[in-house]
Amino acid sequence: MPTPSVTPPPVVVRVLPAVLVAAVCGGLVAAQGQLNGQLSTAGAGALTASWLSYVGTLVTVVVVVVAGGSAPRTVRTLRRDGRWWWYAVGLCGIPIVLAMTAGIPVVGVAIASVASVAGQTVSGLALDARGVGVPARLPLSGRRALAGVVAIGGLATAVLAGSGGRSADPGTVIVMGLLLFAGGVTLAGQQAGNGRVTQLAGDPVVAGLTTAIGGTAAISALLGAVALTGGLADVVLPSAVEHWYLYLGGPLGAAITVGAAWAVRHLGTFALTLAIVGGQMVTAVGIDVATGVGVHPATLVAAAMIALATVAAVGRRRR
Repeated sequence: MPTPSVTPPPVVVRVLPAVLVAAVCGGLVAAQGQLNGQLSTAGAGALTASWLSYVGTLVTVVVVVVAGGSAPRTVRTLRRDGRWWWYAVGLCGIPIVLAMTAGIPVVGVAIASVASVAGQTVSGLALDARGVGVPARLPLSGRRALAGVVAIGGLATAVLAGSGGRSADPGTVIVMGLLLFAGGVTLAGQQAGNGRVTQLAGDPVVAGLTTAIGGTAAISALLGAVALTGGLADVVLPSAVEHWYLYLGGPLGAAITVGAAWAVRHLGTFALTLAIVGGQMVTAVGIDVATGVGVHPATLVAAAMIALATVAAVGRRRR
């Protein structure tokens, strides 16, 4: 007797929750970047601060898996279905973590956040059109193309108009913007890859775990290579007792990875990117204002442009 086919449940009813989850993830991205940047300038350096963030992410995900009682099921899933590329996806997040850690102390959270969206936008549109990480292909419609143009316009507005109250020269701001653009391109690839892992494994926490393992292994190898050349001689770690909050980048990274892995299945990579950036921009502007950095009016215009792009990108979804 043939096995009856199973139709997956429609994802349209989860678009709004997915947008909210993505926006929260965006706020956590800004907070994580700020903490990692502070840890870097406190003596750890960008590479060591990024490595500590990855280690913290891995430890947090492992604790969640064990505490939730899903460790045996997760191990079975990895043994039965796991593929090497599940772990390789974790490498795609390293450039943006390094760029945010190094860039935020120079240009501020708001500009760093705006800059990264351009790379995510371009990459997200291409990945969605090919059906990577989503249940079905999302063709490049006029609405989505317009959203991409508006988002990139927001990038140009923020980066070219000023440094958000920082003393960085325009050349440094542009260089940092380009580095963040490159990091955004690879980050979109990680989000799409995690969406595919979530589809295959049936659990976004599995995607978070494999990403954390792969990313931690890769950045540990990079850290070891730099250490062998004497590049870490000046590293000084702040006291974990007095400055414990500087080490929260890892747990925030775990929440970002798992939340985005779930949301991308319902939004697609491009809409996920813009929803994340919406929350990221609001939080980033708040952080820059609260820390006395100040926000250039052009950055506020850029944030509004990206909010409009998010609405245009999500639009109406078919079942």
